[in-house]
Amino acid sequence: MQALLVPAHLRGSAFDGSAVSIVNDGRPKIVIFIAHWCPHCQAEVPLITKWIAANGLPSGVDMYAVSTGVSKDLPNYPPSAWLQKVKWPLPTLADSDNAVAAQAFGLNAYPFFSVVNASGKLSLRATGELDTAHLAQLVELAKS
Repeated sequence: MQALLVPAHLRGSAFDGSAVSIVNDGRPKIVIFIAHWCPHCQAEVPLITKWIAANGLPSGVDMYAVSTGVSKDLPNYPPSAWLQKVKWPLPTLADSDNAVAAQAFGLNAYPFFSVVNASGKLSLRATGELDTAHLAQLVELAKS
């Protein structure tokens, strides 16, 4: 089976309007897709935040988040306030209304983790809540 290529350039904005670019630049990446209303994301975001606070951002791997599936009628809206409240440490791209970033990575559930190797190929996609041991495994997979 051939590895899937992810978009060479995914550019957009953070909630504050600053630019966020997820590009194939020879560095491995973990891209985490979250939705403000998703109960699994509501559990996972604080876990990841604490894990990064305790361990720091992983060396040699870039981590990003994409906030997608936004709906003003659902819990934790706006997602920017929710992420700020939990002190979310990752650069976060606000996906377009038509979910261009989510579609580009093949999102099929929340939370959605994509591991991209240094060659820009998708190494793994995982869905649902992950514990800290699995987060560490994603980092090691990204580096390999």
